[in-house]
Amino acid sequence: MKEQSEQEIQKTIVDYLRIKGYVTFKHHSTGFTVRNGKVAAFRYSEKGISDIIACSPTGRFTAIEVKRAKGTPSPEQIEFISQVNARGGLGFIAHSFDEVFNTIEALI
Repeated sequence: MKEQSEQEIQKTIVDYLRIKGYVTFKHHSTGFTVRNGKVAAFRYSEKGISDIIACSPTGRFTAIEVKRAKGTPSPEQIEFISQVNARGGLGFIAHSFDEVFNTIEALI
């Protein structure tokens, strides 16, 4: 079976969170524009912000950094997750939908 891409995992997670009543936002750290007839990428946010930002039905800030099975978060991503948790939010790194499902269901 083919391994899911990060984008496929993220879509599944966002769909699940919305079903559970979360307000969700899929964060993109880069944008694209056309300069001199060529597509160019540009950064428009701080480094390290998690892929999925959400607010639970009870108001808890949630940040999920999604990685493929063997993906490793950057130091900035680890720091962002740490800051979210230090302030009472829920922040974690997920390598699969199952990790998110198990974490969220354990809180209900």
